[in-house]
Order: sequence, then structure tokens, then C-alpha cells
Amino acid sequence: MGDKKSPTRPKRQPKPSSDDGYWDCSVCTFRNTAEAFKCMMCDVRKGTSTR
Repeated sequence: MGDKKSPTRPKRQPKPSSDDGYWDCSVCTFRNTAEAFKCMMCDVRKGTSTR
């Protein structure tokens, strides 16, 4: 009786930035090429936390 199931959609996982050949700086948000080991705008190293 009335067993309603809402359609389940798979949760969309954000693609890691490296998949599209870029990574976003965690400090200034500039989109850098995957080959860059530091941000081309603010010189922060790739993967540096904002904390």
C-alpha cells in the first residue's frame, strides 16, 4: 500500500581537477595547468591548505 520510493540518483562526485588537466589554487582560485607545481598567480604550492 502506498510504498512510494523516490527515484534514487547516484550522487555526483566532483571530478578531481587533475582529470581535466587543471588544478584550482586553494588561495587565489586561479586555474593552473596540471604541470604547474605552484600557482602561476600567487606562487602557492599545489595542494597547499588555506588553514
